[in-house]
Amino acid sequence: MASTIEVARRGQITIPKEIRDRLGIEEGQKYGLRVLEGGVLILTPRSGRATLALSQLRNTLINQGASLDEMLEELRRLRESNAE
Repeated sequence: MASTIEVARRGQITIPKEIRDRLGIEEGQKYGLRVLEGGVLILTPRSGRATLALSQLRNTLINQGASLDEMLEELRRLRESNAE
């Protein structure tokens, strides 16, 4: 998928919404930036993929109305069933 972006006055760019949604990029997340030969830029999440996936799962559960207590209880239940 190719998109065109514009660099703002202070060097800021906006990642198109469809790409942010597809990659799970959310406000406040941190990324490393590498420059390769030919001016290719690579963004990599500062936190591991597991941390990102857990953050997305947490946000999904919260958006569906789950409370922190419910999530913790389910985690305890899963740990106990896996220990058997």
